[in-house]
This record gives sequence, C-alpha cells and structure tokens, in this order.
Amino acid sequence: MTYTQSAIWPYLYGFRPDWEIADGELIIRSREVTSHTFNNKTIESGFFTLPGAENVSAVLFSNAGTLAKFDRIGVLAGYGAPGHHYLRAGFRLDPDPNAVVGRRVAEEVGSEDYSEGWADELQIFHNPRAVNSLPREAFGPLMQHYFEGGQLVTYGGIDAVLSSYTVIIGPKSSTI
Repeated sequence: MTYTQSAIWPYLYGFRPDWEIADGELIIRSREVTSHTFNNKTIESGFFTLPGAENVSAVLFSNAGTLAKFDRIGVLAGYGAPGHHYLRAGFRLDPDPNAVVGRRVAEEVGSEDYSEGWADELQIFHNPRAVNSLPREAFGPLMQHYFEGGQLVTYGGIDAVLSSYTVIIGPKSSTI
C-alpha cells in the first residue's frame, strides 16, 4: 500500500503533477499520463475519462486498511498488549502552500495527545465528468480531490495522514 497514494492520481485523472520552486513559490503543472506499464502489462490512465465512467460519481480511497490500523484502534480502545508500545511514524499534510512533502511525524499511540478515528485516512476522488456529482459538504473534513481548471486540487483533510507505518515494541518472548 506504500505506493498507492501517488499512483491513484494519475490513474483516475490521467494527469500527474510536476512542480518546481520559482522565486520561493511552489509552481505546479499537470502533465498528461496516457498509460501505466508494469512488466508486460499496460493499462490506460484516466479512469474518469473512460466510457461509462461518467456513472461513477467519485472513488473512495484509503491507504490505511491494514493490520496496523486495527492494532492502533485496538490500543485506543484499551486492547493494547501489556508491556508493548506502539509508535506511528510517517507524514501528515503540511498546510504550507509551498510544501512539496508532508510534515514528518512520530507519535506514540495511546499517549494523552494521540487521537485517531476509523475515517482519518479516507479520501474522496471526485469525477469531473460525473453525471451525478457529489456535494463537497457530504464528506465533512475528509480530504477531497478534484480536477479543476487543468489542475489537481485538494480540499479539506486538515492534519491528514498521507502515509505512515507502525512500530510495535514489546518485551522479548522467552519462548523464542
């Protein structure tokens, strides 16, 4: 699941963002991507432009449907293994409009200032050609992506997790 975050954009919209810093300001341009090839398999990019895709209003995506997510939620519900510590590290959305990477974080799961919900990593990719568009308000604070005016645009997702991994630290078992 490590690479799904960056791969879903060009697959759905058929564009990849290219960026540069010019005079201290982030400049982003969209570059068309027509296909994806891996080994001997090639698939067409731009799912939302394919025939019939206008009947898909949006794609709901998460890069966190993992055992680590279930472990962390279990710890928050009081089911952490005794003597174990859970550390989550990764990147959260950086609100700086000139940021090119997420903000690095390392958080102890279960600490007083740690919080996490089931929907924290959910993202909505809206189809610009949808017959029935979904209102932005329907998804509250979730990170929502659009293709507007030739640009990939994101709304919401305050402090959203872009990617992370969980390290579980516990005592060495005497049975090993």
